[in-house]
Amino acid sequence: MLSLLAPYSPLLATAQAEDVKVCCDAIETDLYLIGDSDLQLSPFTDLFSDSSSSASFETAVTSSEPVGKWILESAWPGLVPESTWTVEMDYTVTDAGGANLNLSATLVVGGSSFTGFLGVDQSFVAQGSGKVSIDIPVEEVEVNPGSEISLLINARTVVFSVPSGGAKVEFFWGSEEHPSVLTAELPIIDLTFDEPIVEGDMVYFTVRIDSPFGMEALVFSKSIELSINGVAQTVDPTEVLEGDSILVIWEWDGATGGEESVNVSVTYELQEGLILTGTTDFDIETFDGTGEGGGFYPLNEPLRTNGKGSPLDVSISMELDSEEGGLRLAQTTILAIDGEMAFWIRWGLDHLGDETIPLSPVLKNFDGGNINDEQRGSRVIENAELSQFENYMDSYYITFFRLGLGLESEDLIGDLSDAQSFAITLDLMGEDRVRNAPLKLRIDSLTPITSGADYRILSSAFMSPQPSPLWSVYDVFLTIETSAMTSFSTIDLKETDDVDINHLRFPWGESATIQATGMTQSDKFTIDSRPTTLILHAPIGLTMMMTLILAGGLWLSFRMVRNRAKYPLMIEMVLVPVVFALHFFALEPLYVLTSSGTIVFIWWATAMISPRTGDAKKPQSSPQVLLTNFPTIACPQCQTSNPVTSDLRPIRIQCSGCDRIIKIVS
Repeated sequence: MLSLLAPYSPLLATAQAEDVKVCCDAIETDLYLIGDSDLQLSPFTDLFSDSSSSASFETAVTSSEPVGKWILESAWPGLVPESTWTVEMDYTVTDAGGANLNLSATLVVGGSSFTGFLGVDQSFVAQGSGKVSIDIPVEEVEVNPGSEISLLINARTVVFSVPSGGAKVEFFWGSEEHPSVLTAELPIIDLTFDEPIVEGDMVYFTVRIDSPFGMEALVFSKSIELSINGVAQTVDPTEVLEGDSILVIWEWDGATGGEESVNVSVTYELQEGLILTGTTDFDIETFDGTGEGGGFYPLNEPLRTNGKGSPLDVSISMELDSEEGGLRLAQTTILAIDGEMAFWIRWGLDHLGDETIPLSPVLKNFDGGNINDEQRGSRVIENAELSQFENYMDSYYITFFRLGLGLESEDLIGDLSDAQSFAITLDLMGEDRVRNAPLKLRIDSLTPITSGADYRILSSAFMSPQPSPLWSVYDVFLTIETSAMTSFSTIDLKETDDVDINHLRFPWGESATIQATGMTQSDKFTIDSRPTTLILHAPIGLTMMMTLILAGGLWLSFRMVRNRAKYPLMIEMVLVPVVFALHFFALEPLYVLTSSGTIVFIWWATAMISPRTGDAKKPQSSPQVLLTNFPTIACPQCQTSNPVTSDLRPIRIQCSGCDRIIKIVS
């Protein structure tokens, strides 16, 4: 461990101690039966399949036939004590009253073989489902590295009782529904405290995990915690793969200064309910310092995941505009990265082009450019390293996203090969040291889009499936803006209801926000659209057409009711805000225009059936103007005086009081 830090710190010391193994000799462990064609024994339920594997017997068995053989790929060295191992297996009997079973289970441990048989009390199983168990007595045996540990289950005889057509007994394993298991007592994992590393007033405590499971021991375990002097450490540790060992390193700044003894304990939960613990004391000596050394700096490449994954925030902004009759999409994608992934990226930037240590392929393929040996491995990310990373990403981004970040770039940022221009920049957020601190990866692009063609805004497929999750959860926040003459037409969400979409339309453009929080790689969704420049879909065009339809229909409606009651039409004016609401909430243009036309039709129908007013039947008499120059005649009906303006006889005039026609003959 000293060699990991020696080139980098002048105030470096090791504690007065040696590496201490604190756990474990043989422990009782559940080894689950896993797999279909490749049958394995594993303590991790995370390896269960969605559906069970099985072996069935549909006719009577009179000679031994195998149910399956499961293997623990590499045994861990140590002493297997004398004990009894037990196999439990799920079964189902169908189309028979029951079955008489004669099963055997054979264990190979190291070079020794042990066999157990199904008990007499379980030899008959009734129709339906249940479990059978076989006890296998195991003698004390020494296991060496690479020794075989395997379990073979045989059906020696199977006889059906009262069978009907299709009688069958089926054995299941490998899923949560059928967790068939071998309970064994054997050495399976070692937990070791490496001697602490002291850097000024910082102390680094390392737990080394050795097991036959490699990375699975970290990825699929339930938890690992460290306590110092009885106080649990809440700061995330750093994980490093060193050969076949996993190193989990915590930094501690609680030393009192000078020489002191500290008690360190580890709690490791291998599987549900199986908690391994170990404790020891170390004598350490710390020195004056600020506690700001930047944290543990491993010589070997750190792990990208602790098995649980790092948090990820995805922020995307899109601006759609027209360009020479087509469409142009300006997109900015910002990935806010924290946890192990952020530390791995920072460490990788400090080792671009490093040929002195083994690197993963995604880092090894980076061109170091003009970075010199003084800058490389300096624990600080220089401007030259940052520039080289950003420049090389122009051609390397697909590989870096897929193999480094576990993300599919095309599903996240689009196909940049179609872009007129793009740039990838890294924001260290004010922290240029190689430490566990967040950073942001920004991708800006300007891409032409075909008007009227289907366009995928975002898909959950950008998070590629990862057996060891690189990302724990991710949040997505996406904003969309269009110009007055462009539109996304529709924003269609499929496969989930866990994504919130707010799509609005204004005369000057569309605006949308898409938000999802707490998503995992098992969550599936797609968001599709159809960008266009059609005037029918353009916000300003749709607004004008809708306004013209409503204004024209309303004007004609009021012309139709000039001699009729207007209050029914006035009441129906409340339908105007409804249409504008449909437009505002970005419903499809055809639906908005159809709704506008329907409302106009309702207005016209209302105007036609509105009752005539009393004034329409009997207009008010206009004020009398008596002209002294003309003779008058009184109406025999209403006695209104009416001027006679002509000397012609006979003549007909209309009474100004009651509209009666008066005929004058002389």
